[in-house]
Amino acid sequence: MEKMTLLPSGESSVSSDWVIAGASPESTRWESLDDDNGATSYVSCNDSGAEMTIEFANPSVAEADIDFSVAPSVRFVSSGRSDHRRFPSLVAISFEAPVGVSAYTESCSYDAHVSSFETINGTARATSDGVNPWTYADLEGLEMKCTKSFTAEIWLSYLAIEVTYTKAVTADNATFFGANF
Repeated sequence: MEKMTLLPSGESSVSSDWVIAGASPESTRWESLDDDNGATSYVSCNDSGAEMTIEFANPSVAEADIDFSVAPSVRFVSSGRSDHRRFPSLVAISFEAPVGVSAYTESCSYDAHVSSFETINGTARATSDGVNPWTYADLEGLEMKCTKSFTAEIWLSYLAIEVTYTKAVTADNATFFGANF
């Protein structure tokens, strides 16, 4: 099995409650989420119900190089922490597109910690909507929605999508016919 990581490439809708922050803040929210650099750059939010929808880059592997007869699996990978001294910070993360409605919502509880960020990975999903396997077009249109729960402030430093797939087998006619054919 092969893996590719899709990084944030834009934002389709974001509440102003999701704020760009850090020691070296980026100019956009999605840029703050494209590398796991802890408190260097991150987005923060402490308002319950505030939403942020992030768009992701197209796959780095060509469609012909993925064997779609073996369903790829897709999951989110994140890094964050609660800024509260005692309470965890809760964020619901879900696929917003290609489904069009929040699907596969997972509640993430980022622990309170003075300086360490914690990695939370979503469940690997073999279907885009609970029934249909992922298509290349689905992978090209992925978006994730983050919805803040309660008021313990979240510092979210990384949000990516990991795609696990089977590499397509290509015919090697030189071996079949002989190297000198």
